This record gives sequence, C-alpha cells and structure tokens, in this order.
Amino acid sequence: MKKYLVVLRCGDSSLHPQWFTGAETPNFDLILSYYGKSDSYTDVFAKVVHRFKGSKWEGLNDFMAHNAQLISQYRYIWLPDDDILTDVKTLNGFFEYVDRENFALAQPSLDERSYFGHATTLQNKAFEFRETNFVEVMVPCFSSSALHAIIDSFKTTKSGWGLDFVWPTRVALLGKVGIIDRFSVFHTRPLGSAGHGTGEGAKISPWSELNQTLAQYGSRASIKVLQGRRSNMGKTYASGRMGNAIFFLHAVRGSHPVRRKNVATYLGLLKEYLPWLHYSKRKTRPPGGKRAL
Repeated sequence: MKKYLVVLRCGDSSLHPQWFTGAETPNFDLILSYYGKSDSYTDVFAKVVHRFKGSKWEGLNDFMAHNAQLISQYRYIWLPDDDILTDVKTLNGFFEYVDRENFALAQPSLDERSYFGHATTLQNKAFEFRETNFVEVMVPCFSSSALHAIIDSFKTTKSGWGLDFVWPTRVALLGKVGIIDRFSVFHTRPLGSAGHGTGEGAKISPWSELNQTLAQYGSRASIKVLQGRRSNMGKTYASGRMGNAIFFLHAVRGSHPVRRKNVATYLGLLKEYLPWLHYSKRKTRPPGGKRAL
C-alpha cells in the first residue's frame, strides 16, 4: 500500500489512462468511482473500481461511507475530476510536497491551457504556493485528518458548489490550506459541459446549491490570498489586514496574462490580495452569466 491515494470519480471518457504513459512509478494508489455505462468496466491502473450512478459528490459519499477504514490508512487523498490531464511525475511531486509542507487541504494550480471558473486557481509562477481561503472542488487534496473533519459535507450536495468556501475554515487548525503553484495540471473541459457536476437529470441548479451551502455554514463566496512563498528565494509574504504592496507586485508579475488583460480582471486580482477591498456580500450571478475573474 502506498502513502497517498487518488479517488477518481470517472466516466467512460476519463483521461486518467494518459497519466501513466511515462516511465515514472506512482507513489499513490488509484481507486475509481465509476458512473459510466459499461456493466463490465475494468481498469488496469486501479486498485479498486467502485460503481455508483449519480454526481461526483454522491458517488464519493457512497464510496467513503463503505470504505472508511481503507481511506484512513492513507496520508493524503486527492479527489479530482476525470477531465484533468497530468502525469505520474507531477502527482508524485505534488503529494510529497503537500506532505512535507503540512497542508491540510490543497490543490495543484491550473496551467495556462486550462478552462477555469476561478482565476485564482491559475498557476502563478512567482510562488511555490499561495495560502488561501479557497480550494476548488474540481481538484481538492486532503490530509487524512482533514478529510475526516469535513466528510459529512459530501452528503449535502450534488454539485459540490460552495464546499470550496466551507472546507478551508473547517480544516485550518489541521495545517495549511492553499494552491500549489509549483505543480500544475490541465483542466481540459469547458465549464458546464458536464452539467456543472450535478449529474444527469438534476432538478436543482448548482447556483441554488451554492447559495444553500453558504447559508448552511455561514460562509461567503469571497476568495482571499493570505500569503505566499516565493519560488526563487523561498521567502514568504503575508497580506495582512491592509495588504502588502510587495506581495501584490510579485503576484501581478507571476500571474497569468488573462488576469491583467483589462481593468476589470486586474481589479479582480487586486481584490484577492488586499483584504479591505473584499465585498461584504457575495454577488449572485444569473444563470448563463459569467463567473468573475
């Protein structure tokens, strides 16, 4: 048994076989939670194949409920979507890094090719990592103790929307929370192409679930970057209550160009690093609208 685990909720077009095309030996086990159409589905890379129809979080909730003892034997557990393209070398490094740095909850950043819903998750090349109050439901990685602390939240949602604002507060005392810029993955699928994670025939919108989840846990949809470790010298900068100009300048220089393409997107970047600019209330986006950068 390896120290690390990937539990991948996957369908018939999952990209995970492409992860294993290199010569690197994985330091993690792979378990598939399969929602596809084949009754005889098998996989040469997976230690276990769990079968369950429904959304990502319904399937993961079912798997976790029946395999709690197995899950508890791993130090870190990554729960990605099946449209993530990466490789064994990247995942090996990511697991070792979050373990060494004592992250309770983390995600790899998204590379420059990726479709994204929250621009904060795009790789910032100025940093090794950024500690945040947000880790996206698309690719969260938990320490064993952190997963145990939040696993009850899987029961309350189909889409998972809103959980990424709730989890960081609940696990903050167990270790760091943030986005690992040193390691990035490619999110290959346009947003919404899989029903926003709600599964087939869903009768509730992800936006409704977002509002319900925020209300249930008393959270807000406001993303903050609290501090970051510089990639070239290892120095850590904190935002503080009023912000840190040097920290912000590094963040701008290392950010993806889409974050600086016009005044609106630049202000979105500014808001994340200057806490006093945060909105007091989240802005509701109408169905079909665009998410803010």
